[in-house]
Amino acid sequence: MHRLAVLRITIEAPVTSFRYPHFLVGRQPSYHMPPPSTIYGHIGSALGELPDPGSFQFAYDFRFAGRCSDLEHQHITTPGGQAFTVDGNKYPTSVQATVQPHLRDFLFKPRLVLYVNRCDWADAFKAPVFCVILGRSQDLASVTKVEEIELEQKNGAYFEHTLLPFSYRPYVALGTTVLMPRFIGPPPERHANFDRFITLHQERLFVGTFTNPDGVARSRRMLGDSRERVWWVDPDSQADREVQRAVIFHSCE
Repeated sequence: MHRLAVLRITIEAPVTSFRYPHFLVGRQPSYHMPPPSTIYGHIGSALGELPDPGSFQFAYDFRFAGRCSDLEHQHITTPGGQAFTVDGNKYPTSVQATVQPHLRDFLFKPRLVLYVNRCDWADAFKAPVFCVILGRSQDLASVTKVEEIELEQKNGAYFEHTLLPFSYRPYVALGTTVLMPRFIGPPPERHANFDRFITLHQERLFVGTFTNPDGVARSRRMLGDSRERVWWVDPDSQADREVQRAVIFHSCE
């Protein structure tokens, strides 16, 4: 049996939010799971520097207890503005600001199980250089467990609560197609690369060979030649129809 040594890091937080980058005014919705660029930043904060995006691969299982909205204020600043008077003297203003209320979506009690194919980074996650955050800078989180495990190759598996490559779209009826930032470069340019993915945040999708296939709806099976492939699975995950949860790796490059 083929095995693959990886780090499995568990991160938990009270709340988090992964804002759609193209929504600025009115309402700020959240992705159901972190984009690859967020994972890249999280790894960089643990290491104390941004790694080469092509030097590692990652996978994850992401869950949360609920989704809510909260009212926040945006302070919109513009150049110039009306002069003000103090004791009969007029003073010009360089900027003026208006307060604009808006709704922001957030995820309650998120839990991220992150798999990274770099076991040499274990010490960095056990003692991160910078504060552990998950989402925005104020979304403080905690690394609750760091383990080195071995994934196993199996002919059958299932996907759930994870991110799938968009190349699976012709074979997958479940999940939501989203445009996410794959990589955001360092300042000051902060160049962003976007890509399409499939978020599978509620459904369980079976692939390959598993028991009692007739008892699973067609929409919950991966079509195509999945039975001829092998899948990396987490041997500690829950078994269903004698298969376990698959771990799908991505790159930020």
